[in-house]
Amino acid sequence: MLNKINKFKDIWNRFVGKGIYPHELSFLLDTQLRKLILSPKQLSNYLHLQENSIVLEIGSGPGYFSVEVAKRIPNGFIIIFDIQKEMLLRAGKKIKNKNLNNGFLLQGNAERLPFLQRQFNIVFLVTVLGEIIDIENCIKSIYEILDFGGILSITEMKGDPDFLSFDKINNLVTNYNFKLLDKFESKNGMTINFKKV
Repeated sequence: MLNKINKFKDIWNRFVGKGIYPHELSFLLDTQLRKLILSPKQLSNYLHLQENSIVLEIGSGPGYFSVEVAKRIPNGFIIIFDIQKEMLLRAGKKIKNKNLNNGFLLQGNAERLPFLQRQFNIVFLVTVLGEIIDIENCIKSIYEILDFGGILSITEMKGDPDFLSFDKINNLVTNYNFKLLDKFESKNGMTINFKKV
């Protein structure tokens, strides 16, 4: 009984505090109410996707945005990347249930991205950047794997314990030769796109 109480406390602390979102509560990330805040279609509209885009989603969680992105790039593919295997399994089920064959799962740490230089056209993170311990190393790694002219898209939502302000993100990212491309704001948060120059 004590073990169950301690496990619940740990899950709750990760849910309300800083750090990696607990996979045990991943069902909350799939609620229909989330569409009122930022829908997969809306985010996909912000990403400058082309039919042949090569995309990396860092911190995919249960794949809430992954399916819509995969649908929009029928001649490209998306790597669905998360540190938690349990999140990837949920995302993989969604991709399979939609009969999509261009979504690939990979578990790993965003501080050390295991990809070739200039491999991706678009890298996006939704409420994830603040969860990463070494953000600067993550940004540097993203810069290396993005092609020239490629887009880094960062979405932050108000109320997230790991929320990063526009100024903080802009300062971090522009230190690595990214240039501000777009900024989409709402009362709930923002999506900021940067271009690799």
